[in-house]
Amino acid sequence: MSDHTPPKDAFTLELRRIDNLLTVGQLPQAAQALNQAQARHPGDARIYLLGMRLAEMAGNGPGALVAAERAVNAAPQWTAGLMEAALMLMRQGRHADALPLAQRAMTIAPDDLKVVRRAVLVALKAGHAEAATAWLRKLVVLAPYERQFRDLFAKQLLANRDAAQSKAVYDKLLDEQPADAMALSGRIQAALALGDLPTAEADARALLAQDPANPQYQYWLALARGETPDSQPDALVQSLFDGFADRFDVTLWRQLEYRVPQLVADFLLKTHPDRRFNVLDLGCGTGLVGVCLGPLDGFIIGVDLSEAMIEKAAQHGVYARFHRVSVLDALRETPADHYEAITCCDVLVYVGDLSEVIPNALRILKPGGHFLFSCETAQEDEPDMVLRATGRYAHKASAVQRWCEQAGFENTQIDHLPKLRMEAGAPLPGFLVTARKAGAPD
Repeated sequence: MSDHTPPKDAFTLELRRIDNLLTVGQLPQAAQALNQAQARHPGDARIYLLGMRLAEMAGNGPGALVAAERAVNAAPQWTAGLMEAALMLMRQGRHADALPLAQRAMTIAPDDLKVVRRAVLVALKAGHAEAATAWLRKLVVLAPYERQFRDLFAKQLLANRDAAQSKAVYDKLLDEQPADAMALSGRIQAALALGDLPTAEADARALLAQDPANPQYQYWLALARGETPDSQPDALVQSLFDGFADRFDVTLWRQLEYRVPQLVADFLLKTHPDRRFNVLDLGCGTGLVGVCLGPLDGFIIGVDLSEAMIEKAAQHGVYARFHRVSVLDALRETPADHYEAITCCDVLVYVGDLSEVIPNALRILKPGGHFLFSCETAQEDEPDMVLRATGRYAHKASAVQRWCEQAGFENTQIDHLPKLRMEAGAPLPGFLVTARKAGAPD
């Protein structure tokens, strides 16, 4: 079988009719027709592929996996079947299983545009930088007229820390269309990474001429001027984590050895052995704090800008509800004396300025409540807050201690962590802050 449209024989037309039934959501009719088709043509990979689609639409994940395996085994050289199975595995979050199927399809049909496009999607979702870069390079060769492919390629080069090549791609895109906002945005980020502040400033001004009130463009202009903005724009943070949700847990927990949520949960469960407390989890992400805490005799409220992250967190079944707002908005809008605990893990690295965060956390906590948050470490000979080349903020521990005391926290404990997580193969230092509101006994 090939990836091309098969001849219009009677059986193929029957399969297309079943496909149409699935498209309009007539699952029982499609299931009956598939059973009849399989009885007449057992072993046809197209039947298994339709069965995979039917099972997935019916919410039968295990059934979809079985059908996908049968389709691949029945036609191991059929690239359409390989890629459909890979995409289904990807939707189920099984990136490690999806990538080999995409690699097999690429080996069979390395110059098939449809195959390459789908393989790129799998590699990007799986976070496999080497495959994504190679296949994006191939995609650009096959379809040089598609600007979105070149933009994706440039983004991947920048993610690989190859800012020079990324900028070169954007230079060509902007030679063709000088006012293209997508290419201007990309070149700004590449130029900033290279320290080419004049180019970054010129491009930021060009974007602001198109949209003067855009906070993201204002942020980039400030960086290009050598300034330190108070925080990252919400849109930047949201786009970062929307695209990271599928592999967030695996990346942070396994690859980056990130354990702050467990440290936070251990403290809270030791402080409240009866599990009777309520938690506001700021920047909840995929719900790692909730997973580490487990069910409580109380409620956990999650706050995050990313809808994709919230969807993942909801699957754990431990959060009472979620609010899709920024950390600052959540703190401003929450009533006083409302929670026994507020958690904020690996979030303030994107917020930056803590002048609103710490006093509002104190206001929201009940007497005796705790605010637990992590920071990346700025050295004592650096400013109180530093914006790193990674785009994340680092804070000086002594400054954070001072801000907590000035806000009115009764007791502030700072635990220095030589390895907050791994960064570029090396431990990234940070610290965990536990600040207690006065009032109730420990």
